[in-house]
Amino acid sequence: MPFIMLVVLIDMISIGLIIPVLPPLVGTFTSSPSEQTTWFGVVAFAFGIANFFGSPILGGLSDRFGRRPVLLIGFSGLALSFIVTGLSTALWMLIAVRLFSGAMNANAAVANAYVADITPPEERAKRFGMIGAMFGMGFILGPVIGGLLGSINLHLPFFVAGALALCNWLYGWFVLRWAR
Repeated sequence: MPFIMLVVLIDMISIGLIIPVLPPLVGTFTSSPSEQTTWFGVVAFAFGIANFFGSPILGGLSDRFGRRPVLLIGFSGLALSFIVTGLSTALWMLIAVRLFSGAMNANAAVANAYVADITPPEERAKRFGMIGAMFGMGFILGPVIGGLLGSINLHLPFFVAGALALCNWLYGWFVLRWAR
C-alpha cells in the first residue's frame, strides 16, 4: 500500500505540474486570445477523449498481463509525453502528444485495481480513501510547483513532470520487481 500511495502522489503531482503552464504554452502557438482558448479546448479534449478510450484498454491489459507491466508502460509513456510536450514546436505536435498522453494515463485506474487486489474487503473503504487523499495532495502540490517552475521557464514544468514519471517508473521497477 505505501508503494501505490507514493506512486499515485507522484503521478498526480506530475500531472498537476502542467496545469498552470499548458494554456500559456498553447498561447505561444496562436495569434490571439480567442484562438488560444479554442486551441486549448482542442488540446484538453484530445487528452480527455484519448483517456476515455485508453483507460479501459489498459485496465483490461492489466487484468490479463498484471498490474506491474501496465503501470510501468504507463509511467514510461507519461514520461515520454511530458518531455515531448516540453519540446513541442508546433500546435499539431502538442495535440498529437496530448492524445498519446491521454491514452497512456490509465495509471489511476490500474492503481485502484491494484488496491482492490491487495486489500481485504473490510479495509477497502479506508484504503480507497487514502488513495483519494494522495490524488488530492497531488492536485494541490502539482499546480503550485508548476506555477513556480513556469515562472522560471514555460517548458520547465514539463521536464520536471517527465522526470517525476521516470522516478515512478524506477520506483515501480525496483519495488514491484517480482510482482506480476
